[in-house]
Amino acid sequence: MSKRFVVLKEVLHLLFPMILTMTLELSISVVDTVMLGHYDALHLAAVGLASSLWMPIGCFLIGVTFGITPLVTRHLHGRQPKLVNLYMSQALGLSVSLGLVAVLITIIVLPQFAEAMATEPETRDVSVAYLYLFAPALPMLALMTAYKNLFEAAGRPSLPLFVASIGLLLNIVFNYVLIFGQFGFPELGAKGAAIASCLSLYIAVLVFFLYDRFITKSPLFTHVVWRYTRQFGILLNVGMPAGFAFAFEVGLFSSMTWLISSFGDLALGGGQIVLSYTSILFTPLMAMSAVTAIIVAKAMSKEGVEGVMKRLRVVVILGLVYVCVCFISTQVFHQQIPYLYSRDEEVVALAASILLISSFYQFPDMLQTIFTGALRGFRDTRSSMIAFGVSLFGLSIPLGFWLSHYSPWSETLSLRGFYLGLGAGLTLLACILILRFRVVLKRYQGKRIASPREVA
Repeated sequence: MSKRFVVLKEVLHLLFPMILTMTLELSISVVDTVMLGHYDALHLAAVGLASSLWMPIGCFLIGVTFGITPLVTRHLHGRQPKLVNLYMSQALGLSVSLGLVAVLITIIVLPQFAEAMATEPETRDVSVAYLYLFAPALPMLALMTAYKNLFEAAGRPSLPLFVASIGLLLNIVFNYVLIFGQFGFPELGAKGAAIASCLSLYIAVLVFFLYDRFITKSPLFTHVVWRYTRQFGILLNVGMPAGFAFAFEVGLFSSMTWLISSFGDLALGGGQIVLSYTSILFTPLMAMSAVTAIIVAKAMSKEGVEGVMKRLRVVVILGLVYVCVCFISTQVFHQQIPYLYSRDEEVVALAASILLISSFYQFPDMLQTIFTGALRGFRDTRSSMIAFGVSLFGLSIPLGFWLSHYSPWSETLSLRGFYLGLGAGLTLLACILILRFRVVLKRYQGKRIASPREVA
């Protein structure tokens, strides 16, 4: 019992701050949604459309930096902290290089999709303007995530929590001023939300840099190794599959947004409410995934498979408790929750019916998230990428499209069929990842991953 308590304490030491950090980061998007929902329904739909376009790109950038976690964890606990500079230098180069490509795609390519998908001229114009104004934030999104992963992997999650708190407070102020035109500023609506989010991300990166360089007594990223800002193959090898897997998952939700756009702009608004709410619920699961990657990498460098399993069991039990609470809460309050986002009765009714469906796939979603993190701790990211692609795009979208348009129940289900397809895809994904984890675990049975040597 005492050993289990020690493991639980180790997990919770990382988990609680990381849940708060991710919740605060996600709350920036929630603030945008809530304020725009009370500002104008078409502006809410426009941001939902724009977000569905840029989020797969942004999540790919975030996912690429996930490679920092297992690499930094094993070097720090292997007492080779100087190698952290190599990986963070790669993260810097990777964030800037891929971020600039993402900016170009966002301002050149994505507006074409927005114009084709929007059914109302105002929704189209606002979506395009939002993309133009938000695009410069993408390199900072990647770099901020790299810094966050660095401090969390080092067992110092309090700074990311502080930065996320500052970012949220600033975003609330910026949104209030720029969306509604307060204190003499022009009333910008969705364009003001884009500017506010962009400013918050730049300030977050600045706070990370200043703290690590000038304030803390034990800095992690002490200097830039300039040649590694151009030679980021090591980080890219681990991070790119994780980036694609994360982009696939978010891309699925974005694809659903594109597909349900044919049902009208009110459907887009309802879908945005569901996406925002389920993203809030998903945030602790993302934290569990990140914690799992850290404790698996750490346990394999010190204790081996037995240590991994002890910690994984604790995380899965915590996950089950959490999703049970979420399921009951959503089932009970599904009619009241949408009113937090919008006053439009049609949008609220549609979102409420979808929330009933979404509450069921939280269970497989929890399992796939935790086991994705466990595989990332072993630096096995390619299998997750393939599993995400096959399950989500091979099953979820085709099944959802059939249910919504061609099945005998299509008239009754309407766009709800897409969410039923999503649940089926997540269930298949969870099964594949659990099986893959068992294969990887057998490979390392009776072994420990040795502390890495310098790679130069």
